[in-house]
Amino acid sequence: MNRNKGVRLVAAALCVFLLGGCVTTRNFVFQPVDNMVAARQYDKAIATLSGPQKTDFYSSRDGVLYNLDVGMLQYYAGHDDQSAQSLGEAERLIDDNYTKSVSKAAASFLINDYMLEYSGEEFENVYLNVFKAIDYARMNDFDGAFVEIRRMGTKLDLLEDKYGKLADSMNGSENAKGQAKAGKTEFRDSALAHFMSILLYRADGRPDDASIEMDRLKKAFVDQPHIYNFPAPKLDGMLQPSDKARISLIGFTGRSPGKRADTLRIATLQNAIVISYDKENSSGRLQNKADVVLPFPSATPGYYFKCQLPEMVAKPSPIAKAVVMVDGARAGELALIESLENAAFATFQVKEPLIFTKTVLRTAIKGIAAGKANEAIDKQTQNQGVAGALLGVLGKAATTSAIEASEQADLRCASYFPGKSWVGEFEVEPGRHTVSVQYLDSNGAILYVDDLGDKDVGHDGLNLLTSYALF
Repeated sequence: MNRNKGVRLVAAALCVFLLGGCVTTRNFVFQPVDNMVAARQYDKAIATLSGPQKTDFYSSRDGVLYNLDVGMLQYYAGHDDQSAQSLGEAERLIDDNYTKSVSKAAASFLINDYMLEYSGEEFENVYLNVFKAIDYARMNDFDGAFVEIRRMGTKLDLLEDKYGKLADSMNGSENAKGQAKAGKTEFRDSALAHFMSILLYRADGRPDDASIEMDRLKKAFVDQPHIYNFPAPKLDGMLQPSDKARISLIGFTGRSPGKRADTLRIATLQNAIVISYDKENSSGRLQNKADVVLPFPSATPGYYFKCQLPEMVAKPSPIAKAVVMVDGARAGELALIESLENAAFATFQVKEPLIFTKTVLRTAIKGIAAGKANEAIDKQTQNQGVAGALLGVLGKAATTSAIEASEQADLRCASYFPGKSWVGEFEVEPGRHTVSVQYLDSNGAILYVDDLGDKDVGHDGLNLLTSYALF
């Protein structure tokens, strides 16, 4: 083989390796912004993410991610109109990206998800409507809030169909071999959405509709025990008339799940591939979980390669209780109504089989092609002495590294959704009251006090307060 040609081969493979490995270390880059959020410096965090250094945080493919992050920070900062706009733009981009993904699913089968526009996790797409609903409610736009709640319900109703259509489109590729299938979800109805509807209907003078929503809230707990694996809040008093004013309070705690990469190791047999699944245990050590054999008609024995899959992981919170104080006295506790964390895991299960199929088949196709290229390198360099042998080793190593680097998992997800939601109502005399929420750990120690300040509370209307402890 011509020496210059061999050098170009190695250089090209190394370039692919370097380009394929350029995955942003999101946690490290976002740490200063996370510190601002922890200090409740939401406006400063928004300015940082939206300023001249925006490209340090988001690529050109991260429009959804940017709008989700900024929209949630605007929500926490109380910029309701801006938050609704940003979350609305995220929702629009999610819809657009999904439409593109369906139309191009077969053609883009060999492209890593990380190289595509981020389309949002389904729990992000679902819950952004809840936060938009609260935005509108706080602006006294009840019609707008109702629209968002209905959108959330529609998305949950159509979730499995959505990914079924995507699977059908993926199977239009000859590379899919008809193996793409969507998963199932256990999350079909949101108790938090029904709680919001009860508040809105009651404030709008529609008690019968509020009663129907209460029944649906209770049914959500009964029908979805894996999502609502905690006692249903006792909220029947919301439907009872009262001479006093009511403070309605929604608290959000913790952080929604993130992602980490799990490793798949693939070996070829005759017309089949064997997949070994390595997964981190609680100590961070890799353990083999399963060996799966899949038909792969073009495979020949003796090739070995690996890839990564994203796995959703929880972010535990020490918060175990939320106590509401009114005018310095204990008014009661908030009750857990929604685990956004549980919903995140449940909705991720719908797309997980598609990610698995696409990643495995893509890696096998590229890996087998790379293996054959390595065999060609061996033949071309076998008579070139030490220099040829060195070029051959470097070429094969770079080619293998390029395949593995290009198959890193897509670990993108929004950073600032909460992990849990708590609710409660507290009767007070109409007038001005000082309200705060104490967040406690399992031992009863106060971890944080959210001082909501002085609030005017009337007998009628929507006296909705929100509180946050995002840790």
